[in-house]
Amino acid sequence: MAWYDLSGEKETTKEYLARVKYEEIVCKKVKSFMEIVDCELLKNVQYRLVTEQSFNAIVVINYFLKIYDVTEIYIAVYRMNIQAVNQIKKILDEGKIKCFFVLSSFFRENKKYEKWSRELVLYSQQKDNMKVLFAWNHAKVTLIRTADNRHIVFEGSGNLSDNARIEQYIIEDNEATYNFHKNWITNIIEAK
Repeated sequence: MAWYDLSGEKETTKEYLARVKYEEIVCKKVKSFMEIVDCELLKNVQYRLVTEQSFNAIVVINYFLKIYDVTEIYIAVYRMNIQAVNQIKKILDEGKIKCFFVLSSFFRENKKYEKWSRELVLYSQQKDNMKVLFAWNHAKVTLIRTADNRHIVFEGSGNLSDNARIEQYIIEDNEATYNFHKNWITNIIEAK
């Protein structure tokens, strides 16, 4: 499936670009995540962000946990830190959320086995609702599904660690994009 073919229909790049209107993309330079989500995300609208201050997917996950009944989270990311792992553990201890991770094997196999990755693996071995996989990964996408059928996709340059002040992200409530990312993440998890 090509990047412009999320709906499953065959269309050329030109047809795709003609179909996508600029009004469906909101672009903002933000100082904090709250500036973009101070209102409800509209379905099938992309919010493109460039940050002035550091925030990452943990901030996004915590925000949506406060306003929605989250049922599943998929995360593909290069690296995390121990603070993010502790937040994930807290989230999973408090609810019945399914959580799937694809992380870079660099931090487990080719470098010193970092504390955060070891901690996440040990924790996942105690949980039925969590799966952790290491692969040659540099992707940075977080998927959040809610009980009321929201399909939130958060992707961009930041890791689940201390990010630079300037990062770029896209956030949207889009089922086709959600399923696109969920499918490739699931395929990687099931292949291992």
